[in-house]
Amino acid sequence: MNQYVNQYKQTNAATASKEQILLMLYDGIIKFLLKAKIAFEKNDIQEIHNNLTKAQRIITELQSNLDMENGGKFAQEMYNLYDYYDRRLFEANVDKKTEYVDEVLKHITELRDTWKEAIKKFHAEGHTLAEYEDVEYTSGTHAEI
Repeated sequence: MNQYVNQYKQTNAATASKEQILLMLYDGIIKFLLKAKIAFEKNDIQEIHNNLTKAQRIITELQSNLDMENGGKFAQEMYNLYDYYDRRLFEANVDKKTEYVDEVLKHITELRDTWKEAIKKFHAEGHTLAEYEDVEYTSGTHAEI
């Protein structure tokens, strides 16, 4: 059964829109942070480490996919946020501080919810990201979406 679940997840990720992938990545971070919190309650050091590093890998993936060349100030601010979250989770792992996990969890959840609403509004207005894929960027500004 697990084989079929994994195959479904892979197919779902491969066919998802960029917006869905973004939300799936945030959901993944949230899932691993919640698992880390449970591991903190059980004082399971290995499980804490495993889940925090999985969350960090997703954050690194989000960070590495930012368009720093064309994204302007927004991309730089997101890069800095992701960098902060990554450092906080590193500190949580080293210092075994659940409050650091809570802090990142709160902010990541807010970010996910904000993106979810923005995407919903964007689609309600009849837009798709596909229409912006060939947009030429000039002087470090980006198209209004």
